Amino acid sequence: MARPRDVAGRRYALALAAIAAEHDAFDAWLNTVEALEALTSEPAHVAALQGDGMTDDRFQAIVREVAPDIGGTQLNLFRLLRRKRRLGLGPSIASYFRELWDEERGIARAAVRSAVALDERQREQIVQQLSEQTGKSVEIEVTVEPALIGGAVIRIGDRLIDGSMRRRLRDLRAQLEQTR
Repeated sequence: MARPRDVAGRRYALALAAIAAEHDAFDAWLNTVEALEALTSEPAHVAALQGDGMTDDRFQAIVREVAPDIGGTQLNLFRLLRRKRRLGLGPSIASYFRELWDEERGIARAAVRSAVALDERQREQIVQQLSEQTGKSVEIEVTVEPALIGGAVIRIGDRLIDGSMRRRLRDLRAQLEQTR
């Protein structure tokens, strides 16, 4: 299940994306936000990292263990978030940053829920159709959901395409009830 994202996380991600674009360093910043996400994915870790007993030197050592190649500017992001007690935004920042990075590269991601497993040809067809509709390169993540009965439901960005048999049966039922 997807975690909720915080608006403040989006603001940080937008600022990081601007810095990354200015320095042509999206890959380095992507590594940084992924390390941030890894460090802050559990509330207990956030509490320990922001705890009173955590010194700045120890905090920096922990960050460097997770991200050995981290630069000074990236390390300052961790320190700023810790100082403002905002480390809990790590997963949200990472999620938004990945979305902005995809946008920068012209990539759209689609979540496909299908009643049955899709073979490679079906996956390629979905990718091709979505690419034509969006004008972007599309990457899909497919999950099987037998409750759909048949067909698929696709979410790409804020757009939902419901081609499931469950929806079709629901629509048919509504039509039949209207004709009574």
